[in-house]
Amino acid sequence: MELKNKIVLLSGASTGIGKAIARSLLKRKAKVVVFGQHKPAFSTKFYKVDIGDESQVVSAMSGIKRIDILINNAGSVADAEITGTSNKMLDDMLNVNFKSVFWMSKHSIPKLSRGGCIINISSLLGLRSFPGSGVYAAAKAAVISLTETLAQELAGRKIRVNAIAPGVIDTALWRKRFGPGAGKVLAEIAKSTLLKRCGRPEEIAHAAIFLCENEYIDGETIVVDGGEILCSP
Repeated sequence: MELKNKIVLLSGASTGIGKAIARSLLKRKAKVVVFGQHKPAFSTKFYKVDIGDESQVVSAMSGIKRIDILINNAGSVADAEITGTSNKMLDDMLNVNFKSVFWMSKHSIPKLSRGGCIINISSLLGLRSFPGSGVYAAAKAAVISLTETLAQELAGRKIRVNAIAPGVIDTALWRKRFGPGAGKVLAEIAKSTLLKRCGRPEEIAHAAIFLCENEYIDGETIVVDGGEILCSP
């Protein structure tokens, strides 16, 4: 797919992976529309939306006539073992990491151009969970399952649906998660990858651009983790 002048709806673009994806799209002359809580300085159009709230998604979507590409990127991370997971945490994690993808996809589909595509940002944890990541991992696994279903349902309109499963990417989100010792934690995690480093947001953006441009990939989850999945027990 040629990205010039394509209309891309992207959730969450003020920092990290979303910011890198937006910049990569803009370099290719795509028209980027952002749904989220924080306005990025470079977006062509911004709607302040709680994308985990269906009514807000529907309201914001009414201002958009056509979409060529939907990228569901927004997400949030919280750690807790299952026995320590509160009802609020459960709701928050599902709203941001799964329901947002569901509502954004559902209400974008009528506006998606034939031959368009959807890209969902999942996580390596959607394929392999770890203690303390139960709810987040379950939500990201649900994103992968939803990706496969959407790919089947939209194939008749030649709309491709794929997911990206990043490993640990050095972003503000992860540094906030790990707190003051984030640098040390990230360095330790880096040792568990084949490449012995954490990923960069731009490397996820590269994968997103690849999935937009390659018109023969559908229903897949592309793992971008430096080989971590091969090193994990």
